[in-house]
This record gives sequence, structure tokens and C-alpha cells, in this order.
Amino acid sequence: MTDDNIDDKLNEMREEESKGNRLDRDDPDSQRNFVDVLDDALEATSEGETSNNITAYDPKLAAVLHALEEDGRIDDVFEQLQDAYDGDSGLQKSSRSAIIRLAVRVGLQEGTDSVLDDLEEAVRRRQTTTI
Repeated sequence: MTDDNIDDKLNEMREEESKGNRLDRDDPDSQRNFVDVLDDALEATSEGETSNNITAYDPKLAAVLHALEEDGRIDDVFEQLQDAYDGDSGLQKSSRSAIIRLAVRVGLQEGTDSVLDDLEEAVRRRQTTTI
């Protein structure tokens, strides 16, 4: 490594270190966490800044949903996913959309450490008490 490369690297490191307040970086309580990011995302969605729809291209799952409807099994799968979900989904009627929403929620519930818990916390933060 040449002296120029070393100087460039040192300057780059100084630049990175000088960004932000050192006290803030050292204080874990001042750091944004995932609940904060979720809270911002909920705000952006409610303000129309981001889409409130989710989309996915998956021909195999599209076929499964179609087959569930054709075979009359969509209600059974809806009930099974409702039973598997620990929270209150707020969904009352089976549909393709309901199956997808529940499947994602059950997947996040079973496959992640705390994404849904963090979401619940962010939703609680956003709820206001009115008199």
C-alpha cells in the first residue's frame, strides 16, 4: 500500500468517524430501533406516502389459491391459518387476500424472533386515547 493510499484510507476513516454525535452513537437508548422504523413506515402508509398494498409474483402459490377456491377448501385453510395465528387478525371472511395476509403473518410469527411483536409495539405507540 502506498503512502497516498494510506492517507486516503485514513481520511475516509476520519470522515466516517466524524459523522454523527459520538455521545449519541455511544448511547444505545438514543439509537433508532426496528420499532421506530416500523412506526415511521406506518405513518408513511397512513399518509399515502407508501403503498398499502403488497404484491408478489409467484405462479405456484397463485395456482394453490386458485385450486383452494375450485376445490372448496379455502374456508378450511382460512380456519387453519386463523388457529395458527397467535394474534387477532381482524379477518372475518375467507378469501384469497385473507389467506395471503394470514400466511404472511403466521410465517413472520413462526419464522422470526420478534417482527410481529415489534409491529404490535409500533401500533400501540400510534394509538391515541380520546376522551
